[in-house]
Amino acid sequence: MSIISIISSIILSVFTIIASLISPGFTAPVPEMAQDDFVPVMRFVATSDTHIEELGDIGCQRTSAMLKTAYAISDADADYKNLDAVVFSGDITDNGHIDSFYAFAAITDNEIREGTQRLAVVAKAHDSYSFSSNSLKLFTNITGQETDFHRVINGFHFIGISRSPTLKHYTKAQVQWLDENIASAVAADPEKPVFVFQHEHVRGTVYGSSKSDGWGLDTFTQVLEKYPQVVHISGHSHFPANDPRAVWQGSFTAINDGGLAYYELAVDGRNGQFPEEKDRMTQALIIEVDADNRVLVKVLDVDAGKIMREFLIDNITEENKTKYAFDTRKEIASVPAFTENAALSYNKDGLKHYITVPQATVGEDNEVFVYRIAVINKNGRTVYKDWAFSDYFFADKPESITFDGFIALGKELTVRVWAEDVWGNTSEALEIKL
Repeated sequence: MSIISIISSIILSVFTIIASLISPGFTAPVPEMAQDDFVPVMRFVATSDTHIEELGDIGCQRTSAMLKTAYAISDADADYKNLDAVVFSGDITDNGHIDSFYAFAAITDNEIREGTQRLAVVAKAHDSYSFSSNSLKLFTNITGQETDFHRVINGFHFIGISRSPTLKHYTKAQVQWLDENIASAVAADPEKPVFVFQHEHVRGTVYGSSKSDGWGLDTFTQVLEKYPQVVHISGHSHFPANDPRAVWQGSFTAINDGGLAYYELAVDGRNGQFPEEKDRMTQALIIEVDADNRVLVKVLDVDAGKIMREFLIDNITEENKTKYAFDTRKEIASVPAFTENAALSYNKDGLKHYITVPQATVGEDNEVFVYRIAVINKNGRTVYKDWAFSDYFFADKPESITFDGFIALGKELTVRVWAEDVWGNTSEALEIKL
């Protein structure tokens, strides 16, 4: 063992001891579960973007709480009590500092039980802010783990790919390596899902991956399209994992894992849209596979201790999947609607007018995405318009939404508000006269 490895081991031991002393006193709830007929034969946690800065910070606290909750879920399952792996898809640190990596290693070493494998990829983003391509070596020296990996866990293949050791995101050698490793996994059992982990979304798949959203890369697209068995799991965007668009299917399956830091979304083709309470993001995935190779994805709100949404993927080997294709789901999605007695409320503070809208209803297959407001003068001209998030990305979303205040331009104004779902379908408008 080298001197560097010995020093790293000593430092990590000290950090882990400290982590055990300061680990938050979090009592993990056991969320209510659906899919009672689903009996797992393998279970793992997937998340990303923990953005840990130092030992004991909010990133460490949320990581600890996530792991406690995942074990509580596993312990409460009469059919299958194992938590087989925990996978972090990049941006595990906020700045790539040495002590940030040590904090990540320490909190996970302290919380992860024997029998659960810890896997992680290193991103060409926050993880590399301080040491660029040397972040790979730093991670390996501290954790003892490889940064590109292929593990077989309970007969299921887990393949992770980190940033390249160059200034590029990824290299041609990594593209070939991924192709070869997926091919070997499929050859071992073509009926089983193959889990592939990368920090960035694959462009043109999940919400957050389009060119306008700005968080997708197409480096591996041609490889992934060859293998319908692939379940690609990624983060990076900070877009919500309970959004119905967080699962996409075409020639393969792609899933957004949410993350444990702040929310960011895109509205009207513009990214960088931050909810007022963006820092309340604590999402992770509990993913299970049963004996029939069905994959059950449970979106967990860690702070609330609730499962927000479930996706059942039961078409792994189909070459052209339509179950979670966006066009298919938009066509069959339930349209948002206000209840019969729903009404807008109005308040004035100084020169500003505030409109509050009750939450619209929508089916379990959908989510109200935003509310839109239009203020129309007596001549029929729209003098003000805006939108507001429905806060659907919180397990305990509010019963109503209040728009930012606006200054009325003229008299005899009509205010109209309608709900818009994630697919762009709209409700009938509610109306109030000012």
